[in-house]
Amino acid sequence: MSNSENTKRVAKNTFFLFFRMIIVMCVGLYTSRVVLKILGVEDYGVYNVIGSVVILFSFLQSALTNATYRFLAYDLGVNDRERLRKTFSMSVNTHWILAVIIFILSETIGLWFLNTKIVLPEGRLYAANWAYQFAILSFVVNIIRTPYHSSIIAREQMNFFAYTSIIEVLLKLGTLYLLVYLSFDKLILYSCLVFGVGLFIFLWYYWYCKQKFPECNYHFCWEPTLLAKMIKYSGWSLLVNAVEIGATQAIVIFFNIFVGVVANAALGIANGVNGQLNAFLHSFTQSFDPQIIKTYAKGDRGYFLNLIYSTSKISYYLLFLVSIPVLLNIDFILYLWLGEVPSDTSLFIYFVLLYSFIDAYSAPLWISVYATGNLKNHQLLMSAITLFNIPLAYLLLKAGCDAWTALALKAILNFVCSIARPIYMVHLIKLPLQEYFIKVFFRIFIVTAITLPLPIYVAIHMNEGWTKLFSTTGLFVFVSGITVLLLGLTKSERCVLYSLIKRKKNM
Repeated sequence: MSNSENTKRVAKNTFFLFFRMIIVMCVGLYTSRVVLKILGVEDYGVYNVIGSVVILFSFLQSALTNATYRFLAYDLGVNDRERLRKTFSMSVNTHWILAVIIFILSETIGLWFLNTKIVLPEGRLYAANWAYQFAILSFVVNIIRTPYHSSIIAREQMNFFAYTSIIEVLLKLGTLYLLVYLSFDKLILYSCLVFGVGLFIFLWYYWYCKQKFPECNYHFCWEPTLLAKMIKYSGWSLLVNAVEIGATQAIVIFFNIFVGVVANAALGIANGVNGQLNAFLHSFTQSFDPQIIKTYAKGDRGYFLNLIYSTSKISYYLLFLVSIPVLLNIDFILYLWLGEVPSDTSLFIYFVLLYSFIDAYSAPLWISVYATGNLKNHQLLMSAITLFNIPLAYLLLKAGCDAWTALALKAILNFVCSIARPIYMVHLIKLPLQEYFIKVFFRIFIVTAITLPLPIYVAIHMNEGWTKLFSTTGLFVFVSGITVLLLGLTKSERCVLYSLIKRKKNM
């Protein structure tokens, strides 16, 4: 397949994922509002803390998921169908083993931690334990689903992925009506219904993959050589995922210990807003990720580097485009969305999104690392920097600093990673460092510096309300659109964008 055809496929997949994002974001934001209202601030905070205890073990899944996706995409890139079949079957075996390990860890260490260390409101221990059990089951089902999900993404079947995601959020929306009308403990019931939705989606993935992809008809095999490669790859991926998830969930637990469940509720809302806005980002990057791995496997260096440059910039611009209007009107939007807003929520959102801005332009370099399979030095470097989050956040909060300082620290350390990563990539993929900084960092900086001052000035001098929302959003979209087109993109990138817009108009 030519690079032109690959670009067209990416454009088509981006359209499907963008359509998915619109639906998922709207339903997700509405669902968060209703769940907060039904559960209440305290139970909503409890639910987020419970989730964090289970997610502490998810670094194991993240490492194996990265290995599964990379090896499937690589096998497709070199067109080795027999190895692809073995890779899938081995990934199913390893994910079942992982599911058992995490279940045991969650029912021992995790259960002990929940009942002895987590601060819960009076009288909610019983409900928290039931919710925890359903959270474990949901997580286990998600682990078993991973090989099928990875197969769909590696084969770039984004239309199915988009439609299934829409079905999933609509089912979760339907659970809210049951929460309203069933007279049962809302925290327990909500956790149970979320598990039910996850189980249904897993069965749907399983059926689709068996019907569409020959390699997904599982047969038992045990390939020690392949297993050794996956374990070696997963081992180094495991390190950075463990540190990253540990740092994220440590902040959740530190908030619970030093600030309280209301802060957990605020952080849960901030992460929810961040997750919905990042749907724009993932709608783009998921359509490019398989191409980066496959292009590396084929040895097409020129197209490989151009993908990194283009994806880095456009990922940032997309998140920038949808996030800044929200940040300029965050208090008004939170009031409209939630009504009752936990204190410090808007401040938490600022720093959580700052972290995501840095992730946006860094993501393509992660994928290129995974494409090479040489993770050791990169993972050690990133883990060493990220690890400082845990002790420093603990010391800040223990010393009585405001909760937002822990989130600011996390963003600062992520920025340090974003500088160290491309420097290391000079060695790993012979990244032209000066070219990368000029084509990515410099253009991002110019777009940000030129675009922000006027919308911020207008936002500061207007009262909260619909007029400010529409005025600042319209002004920002206009200024950023012109700046990105004229200064943020190269001539070839503008041509691809115009071609994509023209094709969508003719559909």
